[in-house]
Amino acid sequence: MWVALIRKKKVLLGVVLFWLALAAAVPMLAPAAGQAGDGQGPTAPPGAAESVTAERALAAAFPDDTGVPAIVVLRNPRGLGDADIEQVRRISGELSGSARPRGVRGVVSIITNPQAAAGLRAPDGTTTMIVVNVGLDPLDPAFGTTVESIRKIAGAGSGDLEIRVTGPAGVIHDSVVVFRQSDQTLLMATIVLVLVLLLAIYRSPVLAAVPLLAAGVAMAVSGGLGAGLARLGVISTSEMTTSIATVLLFGVGTDYCLFLIMRYREELATHADRPAAMAAALRRVGPAIGFSAGTVVAGLLVLLAATLPAFRSLGPYLAVSVAVMLAVALTFVPALIVLLGRFAFWPLRAHARTVRAGSLWGRVAAYVIRRPAITLITCLAILGGLAAGLTGYRENHDTLSGFRAPTDSARGQHLLAEAFPPGMLAPTYVLLDASAAPISDDQRRALTERIHSQVAEVPGVRQVLGPTMSASGHVARLDVVYADDPYGAAALDRTEGLRHTVGDVVDAHGRPGLRAMVGGESAAALDRRDAGHRDLLVISVLLFVLITLLVGGALKAVLAPLYLVATMVGSAAAALGATTLTMVTIGGQDGLAEGAVLYVIVFLVALGIDYNIMLAVRIRQETTVHGATEGLRRALTHTGGVITAAGLILAGTFAVLMSLPLDTLFQFGFALAVGILLDTFLVRALLVPALIHLSGPAIWLPSRLTVPAGPEQHPEPSRTPSQA
Repeated sequence: MWVALIRKKKVLLGVVLFWLALAAAVPMLAPAAGQAGDGQGPTAPPGAAESVTAERALAAAFPDDTGVPAIVVLRNPRGLGDADIEQVRRISGELSGSARPRGVRGVVSIITNPQAAAGLRAPDGTTTMIVVNVGLDPLDPAFGTTVESIRKIAGAGSGDLEIRVTGPAGVIHDSVVVFRQSDQTLLMATIVLVLVLLLAIYRSPVLAAVPLLAAGVAMAVSGGLGAGLARLGVISTSEMTTSIATVLLFGVGTDYCLFLIMRYREELATHADRPAAMAAALRRVGPAIGFSAGTVVAGLLVLLAATLPAFRSLGPYLAVSVAVMLAVALTFVPALIVLLGRFAFWPLRAHARTVRAGSLWGRVAAYVIRRPAITLITCLAILGGLAAGLTGYRENHDTLSGFRAPTDSARGQHLLAEAFPPGMLAPTYVLLDASAAPISDDQRRALTERIHSQVAEVPGVRQVLGPTMSASGHVARLDVVYADDPYGAAALDRTEGLRHTVGDVVDAHGRPGLRAMVGGESAAALDRRDAGHRDLLVISVLLFVLITLLVGGALKAVLAPLYLVATMVGSAAAALGATTLTMVTIGGQDGLAEGAVLYVIVFLVALGIDYNIMLAVRIRQETTVHGATEGLRRALTHTGGVITAAGLILAGTFAVLMSLPLDTLFQFGFALAVGILLDTFLVRALLVPALIHLSGPAIWLPSRLTVPAGPEQHPEPSRTPSQA
């Protein structure tokens, strides 16, 4: 029906005005995307994890010790003097008094808790810390206000004394501030990059501006819609999600517009009437664009099968964004271009797009047909060589180490690391809950001492503090300090062993109702690691099965989708290997961020497979008309330029993520840019055509293509219209 209405100017004007009005109204009706979520941060473990259960039990038994801790660090390299201790007294008093900032639950310092001085003051006497528990949801705008109030009260120090606010609360707030400060930079860099690429492709500023306007409209509508759904609890979002959504919309949106506009320019060569040319373009490429977007949406929605909140929150929000972008590309864009008429191509006079039969992609096609085996072996060698970089792979579970910009929290953490043993920065705790167990105080005390002695003997444990009893007397807490980095692989493995050790002691006691839990930062990182490995396996399998079925349905074949998906696995492995080699082995980063592998696989497969399908479908179509060899030559010649342009734009937009001051997005942007470039220039241009040529008719089974009975036709020596 929409195609039939293309000729009616009033309808076209109504469509354009509808989208512009929607883009203006929706953001005003919904909260900012980064302010609507499910209350779970991007580094939250699964809700059923032991670290989460332990945190809830800790909150119930020790309410003053719960919340998100902000750590005020005071350091004097000459040693803390009386004036410095007076600053500790002042800060502790203001944060504990009646005028304390909203949400401050408890303050632990050498002034408020002298008995804890040994753990709060560095052995060399240069540094002390004040632990301030903030009992607010990190997504609540008041959370950031409270952290800023704590910093204002603490001050920056004077003379030799330096004061910083760090800890999880400081890190969370600084992360939000860094993202918000980078949002405008990210948006402007994306727009400038896409505009330059579109000007190089179209050579018309008006035509280049259309995809940018379309992406802007889609971003406004999807951002408001996504935030509204998040506020209703349907989906969740975060600052990182909205940053990724920005580049995703400009990347895929520009690509969808590119395919439509290129086909429109081709149709103008045979249709003098612009509405008729646009209607023909929509009929020819509309289904392909729809399938492309559907593949991306389906791939993103697979993330709903994850257990980690960070994975689950990313997929639905981005899927909504891509769906909105599809609607904009197939309605707003064609309506606007038809309304613009000749002005859309200014200052060009020739509107139709043609390509020479002897073009670059014609020569590439000729080489692949002439040397398919060499082409295949060379491509596999390149992908395999890059994938070998994964031998240096390791994960980084420390969020703070991923900051690429100076922050107050990073400086504070550095001061702590200089003065305290590594394990003091994020102690692990053991809770023994006997509230439901029929045991006496003496039995509980003996069991706690037994756990204390067993934990102290675990290799790598530096110190065990406590026990500390709850007000009810039923819950005992032990604080366990490791001798090494609490976020390192050794600490995570030790925490897993610690859980077994504590569990064995409780089981040996043989009392029903006793509960023992291990929590803390190391425990949370362990739970995220275990859940992440599970999610990687489950989601990868689901994704590859889903994509294989979708491609099989599109091509009506069995072998072809297996080949195409296999090439995507190869390019993803190569991209991750190149990222590991560049960032970790050579660059010296602590490791790839949590979830980097899964993110890269999902995005590369979802975004890359659709272009493989466009090429494969075109090869199939041309084969039925011109035969296998000539069909392959024509398909690669006519699609090479458009698909390459689309790949360059998509790779460029994701590369913009490298401008953000966070290792997670820097690595993500780098890996996706490399993977998309590999797809564009190696997989789609060489590997897939070589595979199809070597496989022959068998690749299309069970379909049987009808090929010409006579000699294969050869390409025209003159000029032929290009097709997307």
